[in-house]
Amino acid sequence: MKLYRQSDFFRSVLTLMTGTVVAQVIGYAVYPLITRIYTPEDMGELGLFSRFVPFIATFATVRYEFALPLAKQDHHAFGLFRLSLRIAFICLFSVLIFGMCYAIFRPEQKDYFIFILMSVGSAYASVWISLGTNWAIRKKEFRLISQQRVINALGVNGLRLIFGYFKLGSLGLLLGTFLGTLASSFVFFRQFFHLKKEHRPVSKNKRMNALAKEYKSFPSTNLPHALLDLGVDSIIAWSIVEYFDKAEFGQYSLAFLVMKIPLSVVGSSIGQVFFNRVSEMANLGESAIPLILKTTQTLLLLCVVPFTIIFFFGEEIFAFVFGQKWAMAGTFGELLVPYLFFNFMLSPLSTLPIIFGRQKEALYIGILVAIIQLTSFTVLPHFYPFLSLYNIVLWNSLAMAIVLIGVFFVYLQFAKKGRING
Repeated sequence: MKLYRQSDFFRSVLTLMTGTVVAQVIGYAVYPLITRIYTPEDMGELGLFSRFVPFIATFATVRYEFALPLAKQDHHAFGLFRLSLRIAFICLFSVLIFGMCYAIFRPEQKDYFIFILMSVGSAYASVWISLGTNWAIRKKEFRLISQQRVINALGVNGLRLIFGYFKLGSLGLLLGTFLGTLASSFVFFRQFFHLKKEHRPVSKNKRMNALAKEYKSFPSTNLPHALLDLGVDSIIAWSIVEYFDKAEFGQYSLAFLVMKIPLSVVGSSIGQVFFNRVSEMANLGESAIPLILKTTQTLLLLCVVPFTIIFFFGEEIFAFVFGQKWAMAGTFGELLVPYLFFNFMLSPLSTLPIIFGRQKEALYIGILVAIIQLTSFTVLPHFYPFLSLYNIVLWNSLAMAIVLIGVFFVYLQFAKKGRING
């Protein structure tokens, strides 16, 4: 413990985790109320919304935000910041126009208009949060990230409760998510306008083009990988609704959300500090292997007990915390343990392909993962309709656990070989 306290890495993690833990405690405290106010069908609608928004937000920035911690000069990084905002505005405005035109030809026109407006608005707020977070990682302003997460948790969960009290149904869940996300993004609005005073704008198109070309691997390789992952997640959601029903998807969605909370609290906090530190090591030509092994070992020790408890008592815990109608979500939680255990333990390593220029290899791994996921949730229920969602989730969880173990050793090799161009 003395060594951990003396470590700048773990002090940074603790700073980032403080706000993250507060944010997740708020979520834990409110969710038992939310699940008693809203129905599984409402939660299923939220699950679809929460998969569509990250997809268009990721497409909008073309992943340039992940280049911010890697750029060697602050001026170049801020140029990428501005370039990403320009691209995001054009992309999201185009999505809005296309969505509105498409809505005209739908019978449930009013509901679809609202869905599109809130989706694009939430995506634009998410763009600011993603860019601001990566700039904060670059500058080690981890307190700013913590502040944004606390505001987001208070806004989103508080508004969901208020709208639930007025019985707005799924609209209340979506509206609370949109307004809460928008409110928390103002942390980074303020940061951006402060930065504009420090850095002269990159107004020349030639300079913008040079920056875009220098980091072209992000839109050309990292973006397809990210869209593949998010697209598969969306297809899985729609497939469960199609082959089973929205209520059953709501149960699965709650289980997946709650089971990934440890990843949000600890894994992402460590991962963001890890990204900063390994980027610095790569720029200096230092080996990151000791840090990788130490980080993985720490996460293993942190997650083994809670995941073991969920594995044996998930159904009982979910029924007690969220209400008896959510007992099935606890069953899904038990099935997800093998997959999410390794996902949590290895989550910081997901930035290694970006740092070491191995995004093509990561894309191939992503394609393999997509094939497994789509086979589980689309092919199996189509050709074997007698299979329950229980059987499909179990098969997918075990298959993904095996794949993630292999990914660990592949990513370790990336770190051993060091950075390559591109």
